[in-house]
Amino acid sequence: MEVPQAIEYLMDFGKIIEKAFEYRDSRPRLLGNLLVLERYCNTVQRGLEGYETQLSVCLRYAQGLLWDYLGGRVTAADFQDFANDYFAWLLEHCVGPSIDLYESLYAEYFTDSCPDPLEWIAAEWSCDLLMKLVSIEGGRVDYENFEECGKLDLDWVPYMLEIILETVCERLASAIVASNREADSEKSMTQVHNSLAQKIVKYVQNELQMALLAAPAEYEALRKEYAQYTIIPEQYAAWMWEY
Repeated sequence: MEVPQAIEYLMDFGKIIEKAFEYRDSRPRLLGNLLVLERYCNTVQRGLEGYETQLSVCLRYAQGLLWDYLGGRVTAADFQDFANDYFAWLLEHCVGPSIDLYESLYAEYFTDSCPDPLEWIAAEWSCDLLMKLVSIEGGRVDYENFEECGKLDLDWVPYMLEIILETVCERLASAIVASNREADSEKSMTQVHNSLAQKIVKYVQNELQMALLAAPAEYEALRKEYAQYTIIPEQYAAWMWEY
């Protein structure tokens, strides 16, 4: 699949995903989100390591809560305060102060958090999942756009994929070709770009298929397994910040 074809495919990808998960409850839907989100966060983390930093505390905590919810170790009631504060913190960064955050939660999870733009996608994604789970279970949501949620959706998957294919792939292809001075630059750019796009789309397709097939008893093993995977070839992850 060439990049223009991949972008065209994404136009219908959300509908394809929703159709595939149409009769599934929130847990397979959450797993589908988490497997792709895990790859994305691992990629961002590899890049941040070059700057001797890590993912924001709030994002890492949110990931853990989502996996723990999937495994039945916590309920939405256990994280509804954090979820609302997480959203308030994200909103504050976008439009200015919204509500007063719980001082204890702010000090523990948000004080030192300043996501990189590529990390910001994962922060919004994880927060959206937490808030929707709280809403689905009838918990407190402070923002009307999360009221009366029925099932989790997988809308962030094609959104993230589109950004990766349209921006990151282009940067990486340019960097890879620039490192090989003997290559025909225009031809190589196309080949590298297409190769990366094929791998990334295949990763996402496999993750969603895994989410449909996995039994609950496999969730913990998948959590451990996917802690090592990236959304782009690992050797290129740091280049996302350099170009």
